[in-house]
Amino acid sequence: MKTHAVAWAKGLLKYGIGFGLLAYILWQNWNPNGASPGVRGLLEQTPHWATFALMAVLVVATTFAMYLRWFLLVRALDLPFTLRNAFRLGLVGTFYNAFLPGSVGGDLVKAYFIAKDQPARRAAAVATVVADRLIGLFGLIWFVAAFGGAFWLSGDDRFTANEYLQGVIRVCAVLVGVVAVGWVGLGFLPARRADRFAGRLEGVPKLGKSLSEVWYAVWSYRQRPWTVLGLVALTAVNHVGMVLIVYLAVRVFDLPDPASLPENFVLAPVGLTAQAFFPAPGGVGGAEAIFGYLYTLLGRPEQTGVVGRLTMRVAEWGFGFVGYLTYLRMRAELPAVVDVAEEEGYGGHEPIHPGDKPAE
Repeated sequence: MKTHAVAWAKGLLKYGIGFGLLAYILWQNWNPNGASPGVRGLLEQTPHWATFALMAVLVVATTFAMYLRWFLLVRALDLPFTLRNAFRLGLVGTFYNAFLPGSVGGDLVKAYFIAKDQPARRAAAVATVVADRLIGLFGLIWFVAAFGGAFWLSGDDRFTANEYLQGVIRVCAVLVGVVAVGWVGLGFLPARRADRFAGRLEGVPKLGKSLSEVWYAVWSYRQRPWTVLGLVALTAVNHVGMVLIVYLAVRVFDLPDPASLPENFVLAPVGLTAQAFFPAPGGVGGAEAIFGYLYTLLGRPEQTGVVGRLTMRVAEWGFGFVGYLTYLRMRAELPAVVDVAEEEGYGGHEPIHPGDKPAE
């Protein structure tokens, strides 16, 4: 009973932080400011519905692409799985991530359901979810380094005159280089040393088992280079869609000085990555603050970034409602997910040993 009370208190706190910050941001940007009409002025405008519809279609398409990426990661480990189940579980995960706070997130839902019928390979199933996250994150970093660097080297004034964008590109380029060197070196690591390193990670207090899972996920997929390269390419295409979503979101209303498409190739991945660390359902409140701040770094009105992110959220919540309908159809199965979250979390699974992985 005490555990449930603490969970409820934490959940309410996260809702309070998110929606409290969102209310503050709306209050700060309610009235006109210079060329910006403010949120109050936007409510008097007629949105560009065709632009909003195109943005909403891209939200659905990019989310479906992520479901497909996870499906391919599961099949790469020869786990029995169907595309229908990937989409079904992905929709429930989208609902959890968008609306529910706490440790019972969309990733745990997917990991639990794919693992429950395969007790002998539970960790392999969980590893697919971890790998999906890692590939998505690396795709964002690579995306900024590649496209931002290309615009900078081409002499685009919006990059050559902006030290902030240059700094972001440099950091991402270094991270990509470090990951690439590590990825190549990992290919020369024998299985016995991989197991030994995993054993050391398991000795880390509290985080040991989770770190071991992440390590085995990385090591296992390193043995399937073409699969991973194909999924990184799919992720890059998906990120182009995300950039277009951010680009269109600030054009649904007549906002002053929206960021250009080249600038969004750096701004959008940074903003979407940063909002994931904000402790509120779907990053509500924090995401709007982050995009508003990024706009000020570009020398543009904060209100434009804030309202653009709010416009995106309308489409995301609409799609999250579809996930909610899917959740209702699976609700009888979901209490077990809560039990697993409270008793084990991700760290309660047996490790996937390199010697047990299937060949590419």
